[in-house]
Amino acid sequence: MSCDSQGGTCDRAKRKSLLTKTPLHNESGGRGDARVRNLSARGLGGVTDIAIKPGQNLVIILNGIGPVRGRIAWVDGKKFGMEFDKAIDLDRLEMTNAPITHAPERFSVASRFQPVTDYKRPGFTHRR
Repeated sequence: MSCDSQGGTCDRAKRKSLLTKTPLHNESGGRGDARVRNLSARGLGGVTDIAIKPGQNLVIILNGIGPVRGRIAWVDGKKFGMEFDKAIDLDRLEMTNAPITHAPERFSVASRFQPVTDYKRPGFTHRR
C-alpha cells in the first residue's frame, strides 16, 4: 500500500476475491483454520475462530505457494488482516488440487421427478 503525503490518499494493492479454507499456525505451535476472503501480493483478509491479536506473527499455508509468514495488521471480531513478510506471486496460487469438472450439456431427470401432467386425483371417480 502506498500513501500520498499531500492528499492523504492511499492506493490499495490489487486484491483477488476468493473464499478458501487454509491452515494457519503461530510461532508457539498453536494451530487453527482460516477462511481467506481476499488476497493480494502483500497480504490477505480472512476470518478465523482462533484468538489472534494485532502484531502477532503467523504462518499461513496457501495452495501452490506454500507457507507464508506474516503479521496480523488488524482484528475486528473474527475478521482479520494479515501483512506478509515478503510479497507472493498470485499467479502461483492454486484453488484446488482436483481437476476442473464441467457440467454435462444435457441432464437426465428420473421419471418420478418429472413435472406432473395428469391432474386427476387418485381413487376419485365421478358419479353419474
